[in-house]
Amino acid sequence: MEDVVVTGMGCVSSLGNSPDELWTNLLAGKSGVSNIIRFDTSDYGVHFGSEVKVFDASPYYSERDAKRYSRSIQYAVHAAETALKNAGIEDSHSVDITRAGVMITSGIGGMDTYYETSVALGTRGPRRVSPFFIPMAIVNMVPGEVAIRMGWMGPNWAPVSACASSNHSIISAADQIRLGRADIMLAGGAEEAVCPVGLGGFAAMKALSTRNDSPETASRPFDVDRDGFVVGEGAGVLVLESLSHAKKRGAKILARIAGSGVSADAYHISAPREDGAGVALAINMAIRDAQIDIAQIGYVNTHGTSTPRGDIAECTAVYKAFGGKTDHVKINSTKSMVGHMLGAASAVEAIVTIKSLVEQKIHMTANVFHKDPEIHFDVCDKGSVNQSMEYAMSNSFGFGGHNSVVIFGKN
Repeated sequence: MEDVVVTGMGCVSSLGNSPDELWTNLLAGKSGVSNIIRFDTSDYGVHFGSEVKVFDASPYYSERDAKRYSRSIQYAVHAAETALKNAGIEDSHSVDITRAGVMITSGIGGMDTYYETSVALGTRGPRRVSPFFIPMAIVNMVPGEVAIRMGWMGPNWAPVSACASSNHSIISAADQIRLGRADIMLAGGAEEAVCPVGLGGFAAMKALSTRNDSPETASRPFDVDRDGFVVGEGAGVLVLESLSHAKKRGAKILARIAGSGVSADAYHISAPREDGAGVALAINMAIRDAQIDIAQIGYVNTHGTSTPRGDIAECTAVYKAFGGKTDHVKINSTKSMVGHMLGAASAVEAIVTIKSLVEQKIHMTANVFHKDPEIHFDVCDKGSVNQSMEYAMSNSFGFGGHNSVVIFGKN
């Protein structure tokens, strides 16, 4: 089977709509979390989120057409177009379109579209339901719309596993290339969760931080006083290619997909296994797939949501997987500054992990004021650090017990 490499990246986030802008702001320790301005939150117990405040859809859609596509689809289109340009592909038809596919997913899809349509239906009747509602809302329209715009006819679907969705998309897209079904794939995720029903739903679960007095410090992964995650949104897309295809077109290779692992906690609809057994299973599977020793992993971009049980369960699993030998490895949480982007989270975190490999640098974990003594890792809480590393691991887990791990190798 052919090696799979990453040749391009694109994103939309509260800290920038390009990988370079996002990376610069993460290294500077900036927070994308603030009070929500898109809708009135005065009746909610939580008033803040990691909102995409600056986004222009006009390069892709007219004002009229933009109303026919959910924000998650628009974010995905921007991230995909940016990733292709980053990969040196200015014309999407310059590749064999029958061997070019799209696997960009979403954890929930057009969440805001569901909300707005439900309000229209309830207040104004069924005749006010848009004929575009279903295509706007369903998750598979994210890769579907991107493929339509690109004209790419290869493998196309959307693996959905809540907050692990993007990692599963990256893994599935890489498998299509390894199996010889595609030469090039767009992989990642998009989400539009900063909306009334998104904020209301997660707040009702008691999953969110309630630090309304200090939104920018609310996401506190690994801190003893962490009290929940910060809801975010955006998109992340990677260009994956077979090594031979990338070399043939003279592409710049950013990193390699070294290995991956997937598993289930088989435990609870939202809570993680406290012993971390499911996560450890996925990590060990990824290590075997990469055919490396776990001691070669120099950095772990954790799921790190800032939830009391989640952070401990993940760190317990990673600690066990490393056999308690963690002096050489550093971990961090990108969510400490961009919040939890749900189905887009692991795609954006994959971009950050790859930037870390390229730059040999790890951004800080923000807001660790009092590190939890049960977490036995260097969590990079003092600032960004230089780190020599050949391999880095990105973890992502979803409600329902879905675990996904991707190992990236330095080119």
